[in-house]
Amino acid sequence: SYGHAKDFFNADITDGKRNSDRNLLQFTNGSVSKPKVDDMVIFDGTLFNPYGHVAIISSVSEDKIEIVQQNVGKKSRDNLQLHFKNQKWIIVDDSVLGWLRKDD
Repeated sequence: SYGHAKDFFNADITDGKRNSDRNLLQFTNGSVSKPKVDDMVIFDGTLFNPYGHVAIISSVSEDKIEIVQQNVGKKSRDNLQLHFKNQKWIIVDDSVLGWLRKDD
């Protein structure tokens, strides 16, 4: 009744504003806010997985993030490149919609 993993992200919400359905701050992939440890990364659906996917950020450096996840076989941890371009942080993966964060 609450949708699929990809539905955690609401494309109508402005970068850095509250996603009231999730009671979390929402950041678009291409945000002025750098991803942080414990943020939830939201992946869009794909041809082989139309429901999307979520993962938790476990580590952040200047050029990559590490995520922890389940339901992906044996690869429960993965690294994704992180770029800072035009004053915005981008997780280099075409399927990443953005990330959600609990208030500090």
